[in-house]
Amino acid sequence: MRLTAIGASVLALTVACVQPAFAQETTSAVRGRVTDAGGQPVANASVTIVHMPSGTQVSQSTDTTGNFNASGLRAGGPFRVTVDAPSYDSKAVEGVQTAAGSTVTLNVALDPQIGNDIVVTANAKRNGLAIAGQTSLNADAIQGIASVNRDLRDLLRRDPLTSLDPNPRGRAISIGGASPRGNRFTIDGVAIGDDFGLNAGGLPSARGIVSLDAIDQLNVKAVPVDISEGDLQGGSVNIILKSGSNQFHGSSFGIFGDDSLQGKKTYDNVRSDGAIVPAAAGRLTPVPSFRDYGGNLSGPIIKDTLFFAVSYEQLKESQVSARGLTGEGASTEIPFVTRANVDRVRSILNSRYGFDPLDIAKTLPEKDKKASAKLDWNISDRHRLALTYIYHKNEVPRDVGFSETGSNPSVGLQSNFYLLGETTNAYAAQLNSNWSDNFSTELRVTRRDYERTQNPYGGSDFPEFEVCLDAVSRGSGLNCLAPTGANPNGRVLLGPDQFRQSNYLSIRNSGVSWSGQYSGGGHVIKLLAEGQQVKINNLFVAATKGKYYFDSIADLEAGRANQLTYANALSGDPADAAARFNYMSYTFGVQDSWSVSPDITVTGGLRYDWVDADRPQLNARFLAAYGFTNAAMPTGGVLQPRLGLTWDAKPNLRVSAGAGLFGGGTPDVWFSNSFSNDGVRQNSLLFQRNGTSFVDATQTGAAANIAPSLGSAALDNVTGKGIPSVVDQYLAGAGAPAAASVGALDPDLKLASTWKANVALNWSGSLPFGPGWIADDWEFNLSALASEVNNGFVATDVRTTQTGVLPDGRPRYNPTVGANWDIVLRNTGQGSSRVLGVGLGKRIGGLSLGANYIYSDVKDVGSFTGYTPTELLGVTTADPNRGTLGRSSFETRHNGKVQIGYRADLFGDNEFRIDLFGEFRSGRPYSYTFTDASNGRSQVFGTVGGNGRHLFYVPDFDQAAIINAAGRPQVGVVEFADQATLDALRSSVDGSKLRKYYGAIAPRNLGTSPGFSKLDLHVSQEIPFFFGKAKVFTDVENVLNLLNRNWNTYKVFSDSVSIANVSCVAAAGNPCARYLYSNASRQTATTYQSASLWQMRVGLRFDF
Repeated sequence: MRLTAIGASVLALTVACVQPAFAQETTSAVRGRVTDAGGQPVANASVTIVHMPSGTQVSQSTDTTGNFNASGLRAGGPFRVTVDAPSYDSKAVEGVQTAAGSTVTLNVALDPQIGNDIVVTANAKRNGLAIAGQTSLNADAIQGIASVNRDLRDLLRRDPLTSLDPNPRGRAISIGGASPRGNRFTIDGVAIGDDFGLNAGGLPSARGIVSLDAIDQLNVKAVPVDISEGDLQGGSVNIILKSGSNQFHGSSFGIFGDDSLQGKKTYDNVRSDGAIVPAAAGRLTPVPSFRDYGGNLSGPIIKDTLFFAVSYEQLKESQVSARGLTGEGASTEIPFVTRANVDRVRSILNSRYGFDPLDIAKTLPEKDKKASAKLDWNISDRHRLALTYIYHKNEVPRDVGFSETGSNPSVGLQSNFYLLGETTNAYAAQLNSNWSDNFSTELRVTRRDYERTQNPYGGSDFPEFEVCLDAVSRGSGLNCLAPTGANPNGRVLLGPDQFRQSNYLSIRNSGVSWSGQYSGGGHVIKLLAEGQQVKINNLFVAATKGKYYFDSIADLEAGRANQLTYANALSGDPADAAARFNYMSYTFGVQDSWSVSPDITVTGGLRYDWVDADRPQLNARFLAAYGFTNAAMPTGGVLQPRLGLTWDAKPNLRVSAGAGLFGGGTPDVWFSNSFSNDGVRQNSLLFQRNGTSFVDATQTGAAANIAPSLGSAALDNVTGKGIPSVVDQYLAGAGAPAAASVGALDPDLKLASTWKANVALNWSGSLPFGPGWIADDWEFNLSALASEVNNGFVATDVRTTQTGVLPDGRPRYNPTVGANWDIVLRNTGQGSSRVLGVGLGKRIGGLSLGANYIYSDVKDVGSFTGYTPTELLGVTTADPNRGTLGRSSFETRHNGKVQIGYRADLFGDNEFRIDLFGEFRSGRPYSYTFTDASNGRSQVFGTVGGNGRHLFYVPDFDQAAIINAAGRPQVGVVEFADQATLDALRSSVDGSKLRKYYGAIAPRNLGTSPGFSKLDLHVSQEIPFFFGKAKVFTDVENVLNLLNRNWNTYKVFSDSVSIANVSCVAAAGNPCARYLYSNASRQTATTYQSASLWQMRVGLRFDF
């Protein structure tokens, strides 16, 4: 007799899904205990687990304690689990679903044999609410998510602890407030993230590596305690691609968008003092177009044995530039640069230099191609092999040269832009073997090849020109000075950006991983061994074609440059200065997962990571100067203890916790800097006019003076046709002089590591009041996450030393050591996060509701978003030469998310589906700063790394202003260029949070950009179509903006908002007794059109 039941309680069957232990990234596991009706263990019971779509079967026997553990299973399902034992009725559980990197705990109580074979349908309900601390999405859930960009990051937004920065330049993902570049991404076990760290979003692509239609499961974890999870400082994202089954499945789709399916107008903006800046009504944006095509096919090659799955997608979209000239339709208008200015510069470049700098581009096309293939081979009941191939190519336009600051505005022409190309080829082979009922292994071999190109739109055979738009040169001829009382001069940048002139990256990452699991007596012992080789070829030498600065339009027309920046390898071939190095990483681990009772599982483990890397070339000058070598790389290892707990306190109440040390996850570019900047293989120069003479600003003292003939050859009669030979001879003849910049690692530098802990409570059930449709099917969760930096990084320029203090008490460093630097990366133990979350979910028939709120308090010493040594040093800080602890730029203080979904068959079995997802979040933090307008090393602060990054000193406006002997207004230790400057600055201070800090240095990231709310909608309807289904669907992003174009504009300030220029009221070389403030400015937030305007995509899909 066969009895069927729905629901676990009928048969004393316990099914606990998505347990955050035993993570294996690509596979899943089913674990449990078989007992008799009295709760006593049943030994030698036969447990058969069948993956129903493919017929893949695993058989085991329970041990003497009644426990079984089946690992290496396909992720997903459904599975059928059958339990047989002599003298007992057979019991089967159908519809078991698993998640990659997680274990389903299934406890079965057998009844004495009376001839009934009992079948139970597992029931695991979800109400659109993620389990606290982790999120799992299957293919069905992914199809219901609106993604106008067809971007993997739109899926990750569904995780409560994940924050997506809407900035289209990066779309950075932060998990639990950690750096977006500290997350770990894998696809079928291949580490697929941006390990080198050049993309803000953490992925080697603007949209993700694989088609969304190719994904079978996606799992996000904030604190992944299993020993197989490492090389991260943020969270882990594991993706499993679809596999074939015993039935053929396929789909094809087309997705479209044009000017009729998007918003076209943006309105009011906001200033750094909080004032509203009305934009020109009726401003039209350039019209983007969107076309996306793709399909997938899967099925059997040999039934029950060999299966395939392939996928392809191709996308083309016009990218819109957010910035441009006043009155030309840009959402962010650059002040003090006119159309007449731009046309005049373009005319001169064409007529005198024979170079077309192109215009200011408004739209440029982006192209994206993705393909993947997967083979699954059931070699036998005990061995399974999976092969994966992934291909991706992305070409994205990048605009540079723009600055919207009121004190230093600039625009970039299209020749200053570049096309960023990224290509990935990835391979994985994985063998899962069950050698006995108690012992299984997983062997994985992977390889990933990545190439990154940066090609200027105007070609690479011309230098970069920066042109001050004054009619004639004034002052020193280096600062684009405007007449006293006049508006600042704007600038135009054209020609290949200096950082793109020699810029190429290729990486090969090869790895092998082995893990073994032994189960018995309620324990699952896991061993792990991994090895990885990374080969890096990073060519990055700035200004190999040169960058010229012209202090006026007249100077440009005369070919009279005021400054030349130039660098190259001593050989004259930039490729000889490339950073080519390899490193090996090794991982070993041991872990015990112990089922203390049917309701409690405790996991404890140790993971050890060890790195061995090539060394940069020794710089003898550096060693002699500082007493330690520049030829250092991190060595040794990080021992990482891990601990996890899962307690099913009640059938509907689970408490889970995890804690441990997590090492690695550092962008390789920070280590590559030591090879690129060894100070031996290349040289740089900075020629400047100094009145009637010439200097090399990279040198100091008398060595800075250069022959008039050399200076004239470099800066007079500029043609743009190449660097003069005498300049090349000077560069090579000087060798790598004492002034050459060096990027180095502290010889005692330890690998990055962070302590992390997470506690979560998940409850599901019915309320004790109200009718059933209200009281039933509720879910509730609470979570808390905390982290403490164990070993982080901070950058310091050791070339300069402290010479005193500035008027506000901050250190002042020696400004006379030249424009170059020796920047060393060192460890810091400062940094922390505290994250609290609450979630609620409800299901009513086909309606599902979910809501989450996350509060974050995150602190760090730098919020490293840069790549080069000077960018790592150039964080906003009170100490000009070292990062200081403060609010993190990655913090999203408040983040609320809601989800409303509804599914129903409206006619026949044709499903109607709607999903509405909203996010309501705080804006990005920013700092109030002031700017030293001097070129190169700051004359006020004595440091490099950007002269506009220094935290603003707020004058003590409680003191009465006086007119000093110099005839200038003065408040305390601050003088003002004039009364208008004082009035403007006081207005800015009193109109912002700065008003609380009279007489003090403003804290880092005191300001917060305007908050951002976003509501996305997905609607689909199935239609019968021959042998399958057609589906019409639409995705709408930013529904609020569709309802009202004044709503939901995404505005963000840059990390540093400079509100004044600063200099010292003292002659050079003397102590700085007072500050002099000038050029007070109020920055306007940048409005990103693509993130602000509503967009709609309409699609048609065929499934069979």
